[in-house]
Amino acid sequence: MKKLLLAAALATSFISANANAAIKVGGVSIEQSAPANGVPLWINGAGLVTLAGHRLAAALYVPQNTTSNSDIMTARMKELRLIPLKPMGGAQLGMAIDALVKKGVSAAQYKQYQPDLAKMQDMFKSVKTIAAGETVSLRFFSKQGTYVMVPSGLKMAPIGGSELFDSIARSLPASVINSAAVQRQNHPTADCLGCAKSEKAL
Repeated sequence: MKKLLLAAALATSFISANANAAIKVGGVSIEQSAPANGVPLWINGAGLVTLAGHRLAAALYVPQNTTSNSDIMTARMKELRLIPLKPMGGAQLGMAIDALVKKGVSAAQYKQYQPDLAKMQDMFKSVKTIAAGETVSLRFFSKQGTYVMVPSGLKMAPIGGSELFDSIARSLPASVINSAAVQRQNHPTADCLGCAKSEKAL
């Protein structure tokens, strides 16, 4: 029984890399799925981004692959992962995310997000360095908000609503959020659990 519990805990734990990942971005392995409270989230898009002068691999996960941006933004559970290709400061990443949101929304919206963005920045400041290949995760749960997890194991209480998470996501390259090519690499078979289904199949 103890072995089963341990296996279950390990299966749902926060993992920074996976040798059996579906794809590689900038030489970094990207996991094909991200367990979230026992529910698999599937990679929906991935690509390279530049934040605070640093290159990072980025990927978005959703409960079921979709090419509809509307479906992505209304998903009740989703996750954004950021993986530096070279070491970078935690404070740098926090400021870069704040700058992304500020640039992508109206002044009124940014003012609304500021308290939550400040909390996020404070957490990132507590992480001196994010090593190359380590994963930073922003995981959104409906009715809870966004949990931020960093490689050291730190995890902050949920902040904001779907609007904040989606504002961060929208500020990244479109291929990071929604890429049919990534989805095909991740799920090459037509009957896989994570694949987007055609209307006839629904």
